[in-house]
Amino acid sequence: MQSLNPQFDVLGRLISAADVRQRVISQNIANVNTPNYRRMDVEFESLLAQELSAPGKAAITAQPIISQTAGLATRADGNNVDIDQEIGQLNKNALLQQVYLQLLGTEMNQMRLAIEGS
Repeated sequence: MQSLNPQFDVLGRLISAADVRQRVISQNIANVNTPNYRRMDVEFESLLAQELSAPGKAAITAQPIISQTAGLATRADGNNVDIDQEIGQLNKNALLQQVYLQLLGTEMNQMRLAIEGS
């Protein structure tokens, strides 16, 4: 169901994707020493951008896609997770999630002010 404010839909999708990314990064960190574990990543923002730039699109349907990250250096045990990279991605994702939540709060406050007439 599409909301009255399309920005709510976009921000809701971004918040949901950030939540999925948080879980994937946490899984990568938890498996940093697991032999043959392959780093996973989430693709979403580029899919959303393509969908938003498509003319005549009524509803947003983009979903996060979880996949293995190709092209990373593999250690002797077959694992390719770099803990420093994961911690950086974790911090970046947390900041983005905070920004999305703040933007959603601002949008909701503006909607409330418009309804109240203040």
